[in-house]
Amino acid sequence: MRRIGDVRDGAGVTDTGDHRSVGMVVVAVPDSADARLFVELSSYGADLTEARQTLELAIKGAEGNLLRDEAPYLSGFAALAYCRTYFPSKVRKPLTDHVAIPENLLDAHMLIGAFRNTTIANSQSQLSTTYSIAIVEVAGMRLRDVQAVTVVQPLPGPLLVRFLDLVKTVDELLLEVIEPVRQRLMAEMRRNDLAGMVAEGKLPDIIDMSEADFNPRTKRQPYPTSDTRYWSESEPG
Repeated sequence: MRRIGDVRDGAGVTDTGDHRSVGMVVVAVPDSADARLFVELSSYGADLTEARQTLELAIKGAEGNLLRDEAPYLSGFAALAYCRTYFPSKVRKPLTDHVAIPENLLDAHMLIGAFRNTTIANSQSQLSTTYSIAIVEVAGMRLRDVQAVTVVQPLPGPLLVRFLDLVKTVDELLLEVIEPVRQRLMAEMRRNDLAGMVAEGKLPDIIDMSEADFNPRTKRQPYPTSDTRYWSESEPG
């Protein structure tokens, strides 16, 4: 069974839909150095899209809408998604090997990295502090309870806006790096036997497995040829 999910590029995530209804089909670009580079660069774009979208929601929450209580968690996830692009990885180079962070945003870049390290990925920062408190009934001075209270300081509103500016700027710079690679792949594909490739219908293999086999310790390949989907027996379809 094959399923076509989302097409991710430097600009974000786009649902492919059913192209056959409009006379188009999807085929895999053959493995090559440029194809692998395109995959790597575009994977940064997917991370930046996650960071941008969650930051936009966090800013709306900070402005007082229904996401107010969720805003700190959204900004934390945005920091994780952004830092994935350049923190050490065993499957790809840092984004900063391809894109230089603009000098006017370097302070925000460093701040978000520190925020991710000490507050989001590890609980070390004073921005999240747990206190031990006693609740005393004033009349009679009776002890009613002892509780723990955790006080969390999320990213202030102006820093959220600056963080979003950083993500958008880096994404624009990434697109400039991606575009010549994409153009080279386009030129190479035009020289290929497109009719034969369409007839073969080659796409990444979809491997269906049970939720009981869910495995987060897999390693992504530089040129992926398969995708494992884990399904729950209780899910419809």
